[in-house]
Amino acid sequence: MHRRVVFTATMALMVIMLFSQSHQTSYAQTSIEFSGTVTNGTAGADVPVNLQVTLQFQSDTSEVIERVTLTFDDGTFRFVNLPPQGNLGYVVSTTYLSVEYTNRMLGEPLVGPLEVTIYELTNNFSVLYLLDDTLALTSADKKTRQIEVLEAVKIRNSSDRTFQTDVQTDGPMNLLRFTLPEGATDLDVETSLPGGHILQVNLGFALTTPIPPGEHDILYVYRAPYSGSTLAYEPHFPMGVAAYRVMIPEGLARVVSPEMLTAASATVGDRTFVMLESENIPAGERVRFVMTDLPQPSLMQRAEKIGKSDGFQRGVLPAVAGLVFVGLLGFTLVRRRRASADMVDGDDTIHDELIVAIATLDERFEAGDVEEEAYKQQRAALIARAQTEG
Repeated sequence: MHRRVVFTATMALMVIMLFSQSHQTSYAQTSIEFSGTVTNGTAGADVPVNLQVTLQFQSDTSEVIERVTLTFDDGTFRFVNLPPQGNLGYVVSTTYLSVEYTNRMLGEPLVGPLEVTIYELTNNFSVLYLLDDTLALTSADKKTRQIEVLEAVKIRNSSDRTFQTDVQTDGPMNLLRFTLPEGATDLDVETSLPGGHILQVNLGFALTTPIPPGEHDILYVYRAPYSGSTLAYEPHFPMGVAAYRVMIPEGLARVVSPEMLTAASATVGDRTFVMLESENIPAGERVRFVMTDLPQPSLMQRAEKIGKSDGFQRGVLPAVAGLVFVGLLGFTLVRRRRASADMVDGDDTIHDELIVAIATLDERFEAGDVEEEAYKQQRAALIARAQTEG
């Protein structure tokens, strides 16, 4: 009888211990911590105290979790009492001097510590340089005489500060500008750069986005009209470029240039591209090339166009095959808004319009269309408006 009591008590104690361990394990699984450090990548600069840090991830119940904390004196931060992580991957971000810095850890478990680097600012345009600019003709619509172009750019900020556009500079504004062919439409831009706006300017488009140190990718597509069977183009490189390439699908058209050399052909998927290349183009220079033998509309397509212009009712001709995008470099990029729509309302719209006006004036001055004195007066007036209305 005594042995039975001891046995029962022992079993009860074991059950209590197992329950306690199970409960502790369950609690540990439903409450996790995550930590990291914010560092300043600019030499000699410190991390401000109480910098806000945001964590986003998906829980095991598919709920999107967003938590906010502040940095300690040494730049470290910590999130506590977090629910279990569901799909792997998380995002940590902070904003410093109005620039957002983000670490996207795709496919990674929520395990720290993680480092997020911030930087001081510079408006020195000379820290920027294009490492590579590749223009690829992806299709030509012979019915409308329009080409579709994909352009992939890699830009480097060689300093240890984030480049930020300065609207109030005395000389031409240091916008990150890209040339487009005359009459270009349907511009769509994707980039790995944080924030900023896309502005359509006189000879192309510009980005107001900050550019942190390191290398960044910009990808954009557009359509451009051609006359007859040719299209002449002179892209401008305000910051110079190490390598510029033009790629044309074999059999679709030809490309000729007095300033570019024929390089080895390139195969992308099941298409072979003829490639012209120019290296080490100085800042401010242009490269000239002409696309020739572009597809022409058929007699029926021309007749349809004439018939429509004269108001005749005609049957619908078969549609031209859909446009095909070429995956040149396998970029993973953050979606950006179409430049021709959805611009920010209110004060931001006014500010953007003034930036476009200043950029257009700068382009006219650089082209010699505006006298220096008139340029300075008009620019000063636009900057005064930007200060007042911004």
